[in-house]
Amino acid sequence: MQLDGELLDGVAGSGARVLVLARLADAEEEAARLGDPGDVEALHDFRVAVRRLRSTLRLLAPALEGVLTARQVRRLGKVARRTGPAREAEVLLSWLEASRGRLGSGYRGALDWLIDRVEQRRAEAARGVVEEAWPRFRRLAPKLTRRLSSRPATGPGGAPTLASLLAGALRAQARALREAVGAVVGGEDAAGLHRARIEGKRLRYLLEPLRALPGADSAAAITELKALQELLGAWHDRHQARLVLARSLVETVADRARRGRGTESVDLRPGLLAIDQLAAAEADDLHEQLAERFLRTRATALLDLVYAVVAGLEGPLAGESRAEASPERRLLLTGLPPEASGWAVEEVAQGWLPGEREHVGSVRSGRSERWFLVRHGLHGAAELADVTRAEFEAWWPLTEGRRLAHRSRRDPDLPGWRFDEFTDRRLVLAVVEATEAAAPPVWLEPLVVRDVTVERGYRDEALARRGPRRG
Repeated sequence: MQLDGELLDGVAGSGARVLVLARLADAEEEAARLGDPGDVEALHDFRVAVRRLRSTLRLLAPALEGVLTARQVRRLGKVARRTGPAREAEVLLSWLEASRGRLGSGYRGALDWLIDRVEQRRAEAARGVVEEAWPRFRRLAPKLTRRLSSRPATGPGGAPTLASLLAGALRAQARALREAVGAVVGGEDAAGLHRARIEGKRLRYLLEPLRALPGADSAAAITELKALQELLGAWHDRHQARLVLARSLVETVADRARRGRGTESVDLRPGLLAIDQLAAAEADDLHEQLAERFLRTRATALLDLVYAVVAGLEGPLAGESRAEASPERRLLLTGLPPEASGWAVEEVAQGWLPGEREHVGSVRSGRSERWFLVRHGLHGAAELADVTRAEFEAWWPLTEGRRLAHRSRRDPDLPGWRFDEFTDRRLVLAVVEATEAAAPPVWLEPLVVRDVTVERGYRDEALARRGPRRG
């Protein structure tokens, strides 16, 4: 799926549910293919879909607390683990077949013996997926859907947006990948390389829904992550092949000892060792490619692309250029300052018309009222014009679902500052309207939660799309 600006600027809890439901639907679609024995990619695609689903649940957990039970999450983990052996056997079989031409004819008997054993394991593991994992998932999926679809999250006006949640998750996951890549100590560090592989996958799953998003397009970062994952995945496959070969060598030695010296049998050890040498040589080459492109630089070029996506999420609304971002500075407050009770008040209502390039509003001060229309240009310019009451009333119904209302107060001794108390949600913002305005006064500091200027969820457009909330 691809996320749009409206979902990103909505409450994190609601957006996270939509994203997880989409991942769950993908997994259900792939699960349906498992019943077709001729679909050779069904197991791989189902495994990837379940992995994406679990990763999304884990990374968006702060917005999904209490939605799914711990037991349901554990059951999903069991489904994922049950698919592992069959898929690993498939990958190993593919590599063994591809290696046939690089082995001498005297070693191919060992290759055929090994392929036969791996094929038996693959068939047994595949039956386990169809007979156990698939039915378990089919029973679990409807329960997850009901939980995710019920009691949609709304939250107060100041609740985090999905964009801010994703930005934070991307930052944390980028750090995790950088640490994992930096911790790899060599071409035999299986644990370190495996950790880097997993952290890279988790980062990619976060980035995928942001592909082609204006201002935060993740396509370039995903391309680099794919290159990293392909190298790490290939190294992992060769490492797994060597583990299987080591076990097979032990089995053949034990089998010959059990049969006795006088029993005639083909010695498979030379062939198995030759295959192991192929795997080792490929693993060394893959590690050198990894070191050259990612490990020695700690994946800096890749992570720069990820941080560019984060900056886009924390910047203008989707579909805007940075030139269109408001020059205002915004501070989130715990409430109005006590002094505000004596300041003049303006009642403001605004609504965004379809297309989101225009919005209309009214300002009431005492007994006077005026109406206006704002047109937003493609390159940041905004044109404000007064309109008649009749024009305002004709446009206003078209803004249903994209409105906000607040009381604006101004301190006569603090030029350039405005204090907005929203009447349709629990939210108070201090807005610095002029770049030359003074720094926040000392008396305001105890009320400041944080500076939210770069948080897209606190822009008027985003608040309007989120709708009224009093919870």
